[in-house]
Amino acid sequence: MDAKAEALARAKKAIVNLQRQMTERILKVAAEVDNLMEHLTPRETVHFLQAACGLSASDASTYCKFSTRLDGVGETLRASRTQFPLVKALVSADAETRKEALWKMRAGARVEVRDVAAIKIRLREEKLLPEQVLAQSRMRRVVAAAGRRASKAAAGLDGRMTAFIRLAEDCRSGMDRMEVESESLASERVKAEATTLLPLFEAAFGSSHRSVRDLVASSTSPEERRIGLVHHSLRKFAEGRFGRHGGYALDSSRAGARQTNIIECLRAVTSAPRSWIVRPWIKQHGPLVELPDRRLSFVELCAGSGGMALGLEAAGFEPAALVEIDKNAAATLRLNRPGWNVIQQDVRTVDFKPFRSQRIDLLVGGLPCQPYSEDGKGLGKDDPRDLLMQGARAVEEMRPWACMFENVAGLQHSKHADHLGAFLSALKKAGYVVDLFRMNTEDYGVAQERERLLIVGMRGESMSGFRMPPSFPQWRTNLGDAIGDLMAANGWEGAQEWSRARREQIVKKDGALLRGVLASTIVGRKGGSREKERLRWALKGLSIDGVADEAPTRADADAAGEGFLPRLTLRMRARLQGFPDSWQFVGGKDSAARQIGNAVPPVIAQAMGLAIHAALDEVVFDYARMLLRPHQAERVEAPRTAMEAPLLSPVGLVGEDRHPTVTFAEA
Repeated sequence: MDAKAEALARAKKAIVNLQRQMTERILKVAAEVDNLMEHLTPRETVHFLQAACGLSASDASTYCKFSTRLDGVGETLRASRTQFPLVKALVSADAETRKEALWKMRAGARVEVRDVAAIKIRLREEKLLPEQVLAQSRMRRVVAAAGRRASKAAAGLDGRMTAFIRLAEDCRSGMDRMEVESESLASERVKAEATTLLPLFEAAFGSSHRSVRDLVASSTSPEERRIGLVHHSLRKFAEGRFGRHGGYALDSSRAGARQTNIIECLRAVTSAPRSWIVRPWIKQHGPLVELPDRRLSFVELCAGSGGMALGLEAAGFEPAALVEIDKNAAATLRLNRPGWNVIQQDVRTVDFKPFRSQRIDLLVGGLPCQPYSEDGKGLGKDDPRDLLMQGARAVEEMRPWACMFENVAGLQHSKHADHLGAFLSALKKAGYVVDLFRMNTEDYGVAQERERLLIVGMRGESMSGFRMPPSFPQWRTNLGDAIGDLMAANGWEGAQEWSRARREQIVKKDGALLRGVLASTIVGRKGGSREKERLRWALKGLSIDGVADEAPTRADADAAGEGFLPRLTLRMRARLQGFPDSWQFVGGKDSAARQIGNAVPPVIAQAMGLAIHAALDEVVFDYARMLLRPHQAERVEAPRTAMEAPLLSPVGLVGEDRHPTVTFAEA
């Protein structure tokens, strides 16, 4: 046997063996799901498979139906080395089609997915009279002919519409430079071409479409919305209601302008790329290194001390409202950003429906993580602090263009799968395409080991344009570089050596050796530390027994003797979370520590905010230049101070003139 024949024989043997293994694994998964369904309803099982195992809804549904529709045919599937696409087709088929397909497989015939579809059609036609079969065949040919004609018309319209978009763009971009007479001539050309295009469009897509108000409503299908907005846009051009005589938006409100730009709307029936010219708030070409002039809106649930909001602010978002129940955290927000609308209220009692008319761009929430934390009891949905479904309610009532929720990775633990599945299902039912991502702060220059789960959802087709922000492992820093100056603030002579040791300490991660040690996850709970946690921090050169009032001194080190381990101050904790040193925290030490530990690191929120901004506005950012590297953030030492701050009311707004005393956390 020559080398080629040997290679083919070897490949055949290996591939056939792998096919058998794949079939066997499909059957084993089906058996596990069957066992699972003894304890869960079919719907709960689908939720579990989605949330805990990462299966798609359709794949999960297939496994749930496997035991009832393919019971007892395991040997047939093994003999045919059946792969999952065919299993899916068999499960989805009606009983008669499935029976014949399996009979063919038992007889040794090769059955593919398309064969199952062909069997279904043949069996259906066998039940019809000959004249009915002919009539259906004739109708299929008519529909196919109509489809070909529509495709040809759409292709022709593509070229004409693309040329018209270019004409309209040239007219718009040149208006400021044109004389009145030239502007009038250019506008007339646009109007005349639109008048010619309008009947061509109506011949292909009809002339009756819903109102603009109805089309932009969330209940409208993407196809209906796109086609309807094209028709309204063409009519606006044909009637001369554009430019100085009517603007370039079907809905001129702040929220509607982005979605109803009459030039951008026309691209729905073309292959033309999105233009830079028609978005005057963007003055750059290529990947953006500065934020666009127009800011997007967001509402935040459980806003805490502002880590998420601070990051989103740096990503080009402006808060419409920040909901926070804790009085000190709400005061922290008001103090640092007096212009923000802070609502001190329990999320459970907030009616979010009034926000729907504002067409909020983004709803975010760092919902309580304690129900899912590995350090907690992990009560999940039975924890009174759990607000996961309240987040889903807010999305359903508000209907933002996008939503993002942050939590601990423990939310994906199997014991919470039914609850997470119900949450994801609620978002999908509300019309959102949802995906889950994980991020680690050390990939963005934060000197802390902190992995977080991000749940992102978007309406319509925006999710197809969403891309996770790139990570920057080269930005990895260490405790010495991050807080060495704060350790030395009170003259501790060992600070320099402590920083050097933290900088040069070798750690192992994923099998690789890395230089420089990071802080463990900063948490917000009160009380002492657990023994395992205490030892983990000690290896990093720190004591985690409480929060220090100030940076270590020589006296502290002398009193402790050899092996002195300094404690972190509030300011050190805040910097390790990525807060700028100018950010102040209202309340006592326990409250400030809780606010800091529960916060979303601003740089994580900024990176995700840029990614969502990019998807919603169809822009590209230069992340490396846009992201604020936390260890390069401003470090303005703020002395311990007492001053007057706004009173906290149940539904307080920013800027109220009330006067409780506030102390600021400081290293």
